[in-house]
Order: sequence, then structure tokens, then C-alpha cells
Amino acid sequence: MKTNWMKVILLTTLLIALTSAISGCGYKGVDKRSFVVGFGVDPAKEPGNKYRITLKLAKPIASLKSSTKNEYAYLIHESDSIAEAIRFLETRDDKILDFSQTKILALNEDVLQGDLFPLMDYFVRRGDLQLLLYVLMAKPNAEEVLRVQPTLESAGENALYNYFDNTGTESPFVVTTFLFEFRRDYDTKGKSTVLPIVKANDSGSQYTVNHSIVLKNNVDPVVLNPTDTKIYNTLLKNAAGYGYRIESEGYKFTLAMDRVNMKIKVVAGKGQKPRAEVRIKAVGSINESNKLLKLKDLDYYSEISSKQFGKQVKELLIDLQEKDVDPFGFGLKYRSTRLNTKHTIEDWKAIYPELEFDVKVDMQLKSVGAME
Repeated sequence: MKTNWMKVILLTTLLIALTSAISGCGYKGVDKRSFVVGFGVDPAKEPGNKYRITLKLAKPIASLKSSTKNEYAYLIHESDSIAEAIRFLETRDDKILDFSQTKILALNEDVLQGDLFPLMDYFVRRGDLQLLLYVLMAKPNAEEVLRVQPTLESAGENALYNYFDNTGTESPFVVTTFLFEFRRDYDTKGKSTVLPIVKANDSGSQYTVNHSIVLKNNVDPVVLNPTDTKIYNTLLKNAAGYGYRIESEGYKFTLAMDRVNMKIKVVAGKGQKPRAEVRIKAVGSINESNKLLKLKDLDYYSEISSKQFGKQVKELLIDLQEKDVDPFGFGLKYRSTRLNTKHTIEDWKAIYPELEFDVKVDMQLKSVGAME
């Protein structure tokens, strides 16, 4: 009996000792962490290095009521690799760098040239970086975009988040691309990835987000203007708030689209010209016009709107085709509807430059606004 008690006491003492050893380093409190909210990558300024890394750290605030604006700290280092730069940055802060709250990955236009797999490798492999963080192209550079502090930004908020998470502004000009989408689409044969372009003004007090950039491995990047960005974002991602201006036969009016849906089909059989059938259905209303519109002529307004919108979509598709990028995923559609062989990718590469686009739009306008 005495021996059993001695065993229990010995085991208890051993467990206490092990628990004490683990608790000392297994967890660090919030007061011992610096939360990184933004991660920027620019080309290095000093020779011998490849990347200039900028980390945006949120400074803790006592209370939202007592603070009138956000305050941030910035850590910057240049190195030949991103991992090495982070290790050096860890020596400049007395707290552990915590990436669990990082939501922004800002990339300089120059680092988006060429093969992007080595750049993406670090962010995808790192377990504490969320695959749901927002990826964007920064102009004039990532550091300046991360340093922007909008005058209307409230304490406890990050204005840049509001552009992409649908809790703030909802605009068809703003493309949202997550890290997992960026990596997946860039690696997918038959599809190109698209990133939003965020511009900082000279005073560092305002963002502008209405352009986007199309990226494909071994192909020069293609910048989409606001109109093309709006079309892409609405057709492929069903972005809300789409407005379209119609100018035809003396009419000038603006459409407000409630719903837009696109379906594509690639027809490429032996002995026939390859073509892509693009079918678009849109529902909306007219909210501005230079003339008095009549409800009885609504079908006519829908018809001329369908023709002009279809023409603009086709022009965009042809332009993207000529630049050898495919953000709408026609190549992916081709691969998914055919038996995959070792020649499928090569066949698509030969087909895409010859592809004809058959675009048809079914525009259903429901009203001419509050006035007739």
C-alpha cells in the first residue's frame, strides 16, 4: 500500500514538472505580440538584394472613445528572400510578430513580372498567414500604399479592408482576390488571375481602386481600365451596383443592373472553326436619360441595350485574346468538357488564338425609373 502511494506521489511530481516546463514557452499573451495587419513587397533599392519588405503593425489603443485615429508602426528590411527578411525584422521588435490578423498583401508592379511561383511559395507555405488575405497590386509601391491613412478612417478600422470584404463599399470597379485564388488561378492551365490595383495619392490620404491587372505565367501583365474591370467583375463575380451607359439612336441613358449571369460554351470539333458561345442574361432598370422614356417602349430599350452591351463585351474578349490572357477561363471550360490527355493543353494553346466569340445578351429592363 505504501509503495502505491509513493508511485502516485512520484507521478504527480513528474507531471507538475513537465507542465511547468511547457507553460513557460508554449503560449505568449496578447501583450507580448505585435499584430501585423499589412504585408508589402517591393523591389529592393540596394544592390545585392531582391525584395524590400514592409510590415504594417497596429499599435494598441486604450479605448476607441479616447482615440481619434489609428496609429501604426512600420518595419522595413531588404533581403534576397522574404523568409530571411522576416527573420531580420523579428530582431527589431521586442514582441513576437503575429501574422494571424494580416489581411492585406500588397505587391509592387515590378515584382509581378515573370515567374511568380517563387514569390507565392513563401505566403502559401507559411501556416500562420491566412489563405483568405486580400492580394493587390500597389501603386506607386507597396510601402506607400500601406502608409496611406485616409482622413475618414476611424480608430479600430482599416480602410483598405472595407474595399474588399463587402462590409464597406460595394462597387463593380473593385475586384477582390484572395491569396488562395491568386495561387490557384495563376497555376491553372486555361485561366489567368486578376488582381485589383490600389493607387495611393501624393499626400498619402486617399486610395483609388478602379483598375485591375491580369497575370499569366510567361505572359506580359495586362492592365484593365475601369470599364473593362467593371465588365469582368460583373460577369464573372456577379459584382453589385453595375451601371452601364447606353448611347444609341439619339438615346443616352444609364442602366442599373440588378442581376447579371454569364454562361460560356467552347465548341471546337474537327473540321470546324472553333468558337465560344457566350450567353448573358441581365435584369435591370433605367435610372437616367436625356429623353422622356415610355413604358410601352421598354422592349425596344432592352433590345438596343442588349446590342450595345454585347458589342462591348465582345471587344473586351477579343482584346484579351490578342494579349494571350484568359481571365474568363475559356481554356478551363475547354479542359473540363473534354477527355484530358497529354495533348489537351497544347491543343488549347493552338485553338485560343483562332477562337471566335459568339456573344448574345438578353437584357430585361423592368422599368424606366420613377418617371415616364
